[in-house]
Amino acid sequence: MFNGDRGINYPKDSDMVQAGIPFVNAGDLQEGKVNLATANKITREKFDQLGGAKIKRGDILYCLRGTLGKNAFVDNFDEGTVASSLVDIRPKNVDAQYLFTVLNSDIEYRQRILCDEGAAQPNLSARNLANFDIPVPKIAEQVKIGRYFESLSNIITLHQRKEYGLKTYENRSIHYGTF
Repeated sequence: MFNGDRGINYPKDSDMVQAGIPFVNAGDLQEGKVNLATANKITREKFDQLGGAKIKRGDILYCLRGTLGKNAFVDNFDEGTVASSLVDIRPKNVDAQYLFTVLNSDIEYRQRILCDEGAAQPNLSARNLANFDIPVPKIAEQVKIGRYFESLSNIITLHQRKEYGLKTYENRSIHYGTF
């Protein structure tokens, strides 16, 4: 696990650029993915100054403050870093897609509720997250489980898009009327 840099090099608003390396915050985690269109960007120089998380494809980003447990699987970019409210999880000796599935299940939820350290704002330490009990079957089974839920998620997304398209068409018909 890698925390976002919290030191003197932490990016300020003035460090943000139009095009650069993603500096991901919790708001950029949307439906299990990182929305690069909304993510702030920093220069290579600023990125190299940071001592915290250095995102790689296949990592999982997990929110430790605010919207606890909100997470995303990194599969749409190869390099970036995270704001201090996130932690970058690099799966080791476990299938990444399987771990992502577990982090979106009741297994994670029950432990997160017990470990919430926040008063006014939900808060979870990376240490507590690292101590979550995660069932770890043999790697072949992890792969099957992870791919099954990834496929199921893709099917749900396709049906949601289809439903949205039908509703949009229906609303236009009502708006313009039918003769």
